Amino acid sequence: MSAAQMLARLAAASQKLDEAKAKTVAAAQDVEEARSLVAGALEGVAAGQLIGIIDAYRQALGQAAQGGEPAKQQVQETMARVQALGN
Repeated sequence: MSAAQMLARLAAASQKLDEAKAKTVAAAQDVEEARSLVAGALEGVAAGQLIGIIDAYRQALGQAAQGGEPAKQQVQETMARVQALGN
């Protein structure tokens, strides 16, 4: 595989990581909206446990959104090494 082919695939991988992060952030926003709807519907009556579960889900999505950063950084570093070897 040529350096150009490697770079093209790595660039595509980087884009996919960006897309995954954007989708995860959007999902976290949807969960926040769901939390608001639940809180409004139940107005404190037995909402505590359900709100806690939703909050845990939202927190997990937030962590997932940040979890892709090391992978993206590694892809970018690999691209830089491939470019350096190609020159």
